[in-house]
Amino acid sequence: MTGLRARLSDDRGSMPMLLMVTIVGLLLSAMLVPLLVTQDRATRFGTSRVHALDAAQAGIDATLGQIRAAVDGTGIGDSSRLPCGPISGSVDSAGDGAYTVGVEYFTADPVANPTAAKMLCALGYGTYDAASGAFTPSYARITSTGTDGRAVNGSSGGRTLLTTYVFKTSNTNVPGGVLRIYPAAGNTTALCVDAATSTPSAGASVTLQTCSTATPPASQQVFAYRTDLTIQLLSSVTPTYPNGLCLDTAGPTAGNPVVLNACRALGSPNYTQQWSFDDWGAYRASLSGSRTNGTLATVCINVAAQSAGQQLTLAACAQNTSSPTQAWVPAPSVGAGAAAPPQLINYLEFGRCLDVTGQNVNADHLIDYPCKQNPWAGAVAWNQKFTTPAIAAGANSAAGQLVTTTSSTNYCLTTPGTAGGYVTVKTCGSTAASLQRWTVYNGDKSLPYATKFTIVDSSELCLALTQPVTGEQWSAIDVEKCTGAAEQKWNANPNLSVPTLQNTLER
Repeated sequence: MTGLRARLSDDRGSMPMLLMVTIVGLLLSAMLVPLLVTQDRATRFGTSRVHALDAAQAGIDATLGQIRAAVDGTGIGDSSRLPCGPISGSVDSAGDGAYTVGVEYFTADPVANPTAAKMLCALGYGTYDAASGAFTPSYARITSTGTDGRAVNGSSGGRTLLTTYVFKTSNTNVPGGVLRIYPAAGNTTALCVDAATSTPSAGASVTLQTCSTATPPASQQVFAYRTDLTIQLLSSVTPTYPNGLCLDTAGPTAGNPVVLNACRALGSPNYTQQWSFDDWGAYRASLSGSRTNGTLATVCINVAAQSAGQQLTLAACAQNTSSPTQAWVPAPSVGAGAAAPPQLINYLEFGRCLDVTGQNVNADHLIDYPCKQNPWAGAVAWNQKFTTPAIAAGANSAAGQLVTTTSSTNYCLTTPGTAGGYVTVKTCGSTAASLQRWTVYNGDKSLPYATKFTIVDSSELCLALTQPVTGEQWSAIDVEKCTGAAEQKWNANPNLSVPTLQNTLER
C-alpha cells in the first residue's frame, strides 16, 4: 500500500501541467496569428504590385502594337489610323490583370518641352496640330495604369507607368497643308486654293475659296509641294490616279488656266507641272529647259481678285514686288519642295528656310520664309544660301562662320548674344568675332537628341524661331536657350527620329 500511495502521489501534478502547457500554447498561437496575418497581407500586397506592374507594361505593349499597326496598304505610316484612347484590356483570360491606357501625341518632345501642346486626335481622322498645320506626330506620350484585379484584403491599388514613344518619321512623305493667298490690306477673309472635291477628275479647275476652318482642313484644300516641284492634291491619290493629281497648265502662256492633271511618278515630272516659289512669294511656271539652265517662265499662278470663286490662271509675274493676286502663304506642312543645302530648312516649319528679309542685308531681323525653288538648284536666290563650317569625317560638329554672299561681299550670320534677341547678317569681320562664330552639329549617334542638327552661338544659345514681326506672316529668327525643340533643328535628316521608347518612369 505504501508503494501504491507513492505512485499515486507522483501523478497528481500531471493534469495541471498539461493545462498550463495547453494554455501557454494557445496564448502563443494567439500572439502569432496577427504576425501571420500581417505577413500574409504583405506577401499578397507585394505579389499584387508585381502583377499590377506587369499589367501596366502589357498596356504599353498593346498600345505600341496599335500605333505600329497604323499603316496604309503599302506599309507606310498613316496618322489617320492612330489610336486616340483610352485603351483598356485584360492581361489573361482569367481577367485578373487589367490595364487602362491614355495616349497623347506631340510634334515636340513633351519631356524636353513640358509646355508642348498636345495634338488633336479624333478617331477615324487621326492627329492634327493646329499651330503648325502638321498631321504627323513625332512623339506619343503613353500613360498606362495596371491593376491586379483581385478585390481582396492586401491587394494594391494599381501602378502607373509613363513612357514616350519616338516615331520614325520621314520628311519625304509631306503631311500636306493649305495654300493661302497673301492677304491684301483690309482683307480679313482667308482664301485658299480649293479643288471643289477631295477626289476630282483630271482636267478639273481649281479656284480660290474661303479657307477651311476644320481641324484638319478639308481634304480638297490639302496640297503637298513635292521634291520634284510638283504640287499634288493629297486626297487625289486613288486607284484611278495612283500618283495623284497635280497643278498643271497647257503651257507657260498668260491666260492659260491652272487645272489638275495626273501627276507623273515622283522624280519624272512634266515641266508644265513644275512650280518655283520665288523671291516675291509667287509660284512661277517652268520652261522646258529650266532643269538645265534655271531660266523660268515669265508667268505665275494668278487670280483676278482676292475673292471666293476666282479661278487660278497664269498671268505675267509682277516685277520686283509682291502682288496681291500672285503672292501665297503656303502652310509649313505643304513641304520644302526641292530645297537642300546650302539652304537651311527648319525642322518644325518644314517647308521654310532661313532667309535674309527682303534681300536687305541691313534688315534688323531675319525670317523663316518659304523655301525658294528652281528646277536647277544653282538658280536659287542668294539670301537663302548659307555656307556653313565643314564637319570633318567622323566628327559631330564644326565651328566657324555662316556666310551668305551678294555682290561679291560676304555677310555673316550674327547673334545678338542674348536670349530672345533677333539674329541679323553683318559684313564678316565688322563686329566682334564671337558674335559671328557658330557651332554646327550634325546627327551623329554620339550626340544626344537635343543637340543633333542644332546651330549654337558662342553664348550657348540655339538658332530658333520666334513670333512674326508685326505686319509679317513669317516667323522671325532669334536665339534661345537650347532645349532640343524641333524649331531649333536645321537641315535635319529625314529620319532624325527613330522608333524607340524613352523616359519611362513610374508615377
